[in-house]
Amino acid sequence: MKPGALDETVRLLEKSWKDTCLVLNEQEKALIETYLAFLRGVARTCLQKGGRVWFRPNEVVHWGEGGFGYLSILLPAGQPEALPDLPGEIRFLTDLSDKETLGEEITLATLDRITYEADYWL
Repeated sequence: MKPGALDETVRLLEKSWKDTCLVLNEQEKALIETYLAFLRGVARTCLQKGGRVWFRPNEVVHWGEGGFGYLSILLPAGQPEALPDLPGEIRFLTDLSDKETLGEEITLATLDRITYEADYWL
């Protein structure tokens, strides 16, 4: 490379990376909000039908490795056990166990507590 060409190349590559990170951040925000809206919708529907709902956020790993969190739904007594085919982060319960941490109980007034803190690109 010619003198000074390396500096120019580095600046171009750094700008390209910065631009790429902006696009990735926007796409990741859209993906997260879409999925959280789905989880809130599931919670809302179950609450309106008499279920109880808890949410435990994923605070350990990136959503791509561990999901956004866990939605646990206690079905009203006498409900059939035919359950929908939903993502593994959504669990339907027929009874409560003292051995399991379900997270924060969610109500219609607290649906906004179903959240995820993203670790965005640079």
